[in-house]
Amino acid sequence: MKPKLLFPRIFAAAAALLLLGGLGAYWPTLAGADSSESILAPEATIGDAITFQGYLTDENDVPLSGNYTMRFQIYNAQSGGALLWDSGNINIVVNDGLFETRLGITTDIFNGEALWVAQTIGGELLTPRQEILPAPMAHTLRPGAIVKGTANAVSNNYLLDVQMNNNTFSFNRGAISGQSTTGNAIYGLAENGRAIYGQTENGYAVYGFDGGSSANQGYAGYFYSTNGIGVYGYSGGNRTHPNILAPGVYGQSNQGVGVYGRGDTSNSYSFYNEGGYFEGGKGLYALGTDSSGELGYGARIFSSQYRGMYVQGASGYFDAYFGGNTGISTNGIIDRSASSQSLVINLGETAIEPGDLVAMVGITLSPENDQPMLAVAKIDANNRNAVIGAAKEAVSTETITLEDGSEYIDFAPAAGVIAPNSYLVIITDGLAPAVNVTSLALVAEGAIGDKVALSANGQMELSNGVADGIVVGKVAGPIDDGNGTVPMFIDID
Repeated sequence: MKPKLLFPRIFAAAAALLLLGGLGAYWPTLAGADSSESILAPEATIGDAITFQGYLTDENDVPLSGNYTMRFQIYNAQSGGALLWDSGNINIVVNDGLFETRLGITTDIFNGEALWVAQTIGGELLTPRQEILPAPMAHTLRPGAIVKGTANAVSNNYLLDVQMNNNTFSFNRGAISGQSTTGNAIYGLAENGRAIYGQTENGYAVYGFDGGSSANQGYAGYFYSTNGIGVYGYSGGNRTHPNILAPGVYGQSNQGVGVYGRGDTSNSYSFYNEGGYFEGGKGLYALGTDSSGELGYGARIFSSQYRGMYVQGASGYFDAYFGGNTGISTNGIIDRSASSQSLVINLGETAIEPGDLVAMVGITLSPENDQPMLAVAKIDANNRNAVIGAAKEAVSTETITLEDGSEYIDFAPAAGVIAPNSYLVIITDGLAPAVNVTSLALVAEGAIGDKVALSANGQMELSNGVADGIVVGKVAGPIDDGNGTVPMFIDID
């Protein structure tokens, strides 16, 4: 009698029992197994096989018994499609219609793609194929498993969504846990998007912890880029000055440094490989608060090979500006112009040109911080006894309003003459490259090293020809007849 296969009954049972099979691939082992074979043991891993069960009858619905040749094939489509796995012919015992077999599948075919199984019993191919439905314990949760698919096909736009509700913070709690002795505990790779994305309302979007007992051994977080940015930090916090509670990158250390940056110095471009690069309205803002051993430096700058600090401002602006009562204090200095300079204000009645000798006319208050500032005027017969130096350049002022509403006065070099009530920089000692000549005698007779003095009428003369002259310096170079200037080493007598 030719056996009749009742497909609805067979596949209904198969679909239901496949769920049980996925859940209990090791049930026979667990029943009476010792602790070394328990699934709870660390070395226990779910196997590759799934259990397939069915019910076989003849054309009169009489259950069959005996040995039957069966074949199971898995496709990625209900009809047609690609053959992903084939059991080959298997001899299976049927007892009173019931049969069971273990299919030793390859787990890489279970990647989230819909699958169907085709059965051949006694040489007869059964149709239609039976869809393989999800099981409580899926093979995609085994070690080495891959979850694969299209995120936008899922309602929440995630291939894997893990949620944990636990208000108690602890290092051993987490929605996803990764552990590795040599490799990557959690690895993310994205061609154009975010390899790993974290978002939080009040906590940490991404939190890293290094529990090593030795210094310089581990990293709480390590970021590496072959051609881009190792770490990018952005904050949309309120615009205050400075909003230290919402920085783009925040670093804090109890033993080391808050943020450490190091440029690669192993190649010929080491000069351009900055350890840190800062760009903004203020490229770098540093505030020292420690009043103990380090005295609260805003910044400490060292160099093992070259300059401790290199500063270059935009054209027409100071390379560096130092405020405060002292301004700047140095232990050593190499200044190619070899001159002392001061910021002063023109309180005379006439304009001062760069290169003019100037005299003190009093003291006024600086508009920047109300500190005393020297007032000068162009020299003449009345003020020559108070000569103080030579005008170098004009200085412009600008009122800057900070984000907190406070204001300060900013100074910047400027071209042109210095009008009354305007600011200028003067050279009080050292080399003045171009001092305006006020005597034809000096032009005709001056030589390098000759002393220069002011005569009673305020004209510059060679000191050997001025009986009561005030020495202001020495001729330092050839006289420029075209511009009417002479380089002079200022040294007020």
